[in-house]
Amino acid sequence: MEFYRANENDFKYIKHNNSISHNTALIARKDEKVIGVLEYKIKNFKEAEITNYDSFDISEDDRIFKGLIEELNYWAPYLRTITYCEENNPINTNVLFSAGFKKNLRWSMNVDKGIDIFRINIEEITPEQLSIDEVKLDRVCSWIKSPEDIVVNCIKIDDKIVCIDGYSRLMAAYKKGFEYVYAYIETEIDNIEFYKTCLGWCEENNIYSIKDLTQRIVTPEEHNSIWISRCQAYFNDKE
Repeated sequence: MEFYRANENDFKYIKHNNSISHNTALIARKDEKVIGVLEYKIKNFKEAEITNYDSFDISEDDRIFKGLIEELNYWAPYLRTITYCEENNPINTNVLFSAGFKKNLRWSMNVDKGIDIFRINIEEITPEQLSIDEVKLDRVCSWIKSPEDIVVNCIKIDDKIVCIDGYSRLMAAYKKGFEYVYAYIETEIDNIEFYKTCLGWCEENNIYSIKDLTQRIVTPEEHNSIWISRCQAYFNDKE
């Protein structure tokens, strides 16, 4: 069983359009078949609320839900709490208890990892990505209204703060004239050599700031060719 962020092939399973534009829909897949969907809303820097859950394999319900919650924690590790309102798509009580939720006035689960969010000027962020998908950028531009809507994932390499996830949001912030966004530092890094290699690719292409990426906003097909395929080739060579 695998868990991942929903992509265009999975949009038919998504209930809320906001989950697509905000990139807050997660998929569970087994044997090439989608068996579960979780949608959520980031309410603030501390809380996310589940807005929809569907399981298409009741026999695996516990495992599907737990896996999707873990995937949510992976993509938003700075959260303190995940909540669920029963007015949304009903979730089996036993499944909620099994995953670690507790019931007071509403269902909630403590997921605090002690990861802090901080404010950072956009010009202080170093990119490690070669292009930006214009379709994804258009999606996030439709709902981003203020710097508080933007949290990006960064790592530290030497004296640089390097963004490793959230480029569409970061570019939206730049194009909207925001001077700063919010970020958190990823400390458990499995592929530090990969990110150092990516920095080298960026330097070869004179990409040192988010501003430098404004001329590299491309179609999804071009983004796949310029960036995704190159990353895949890197990991294939390492196998």
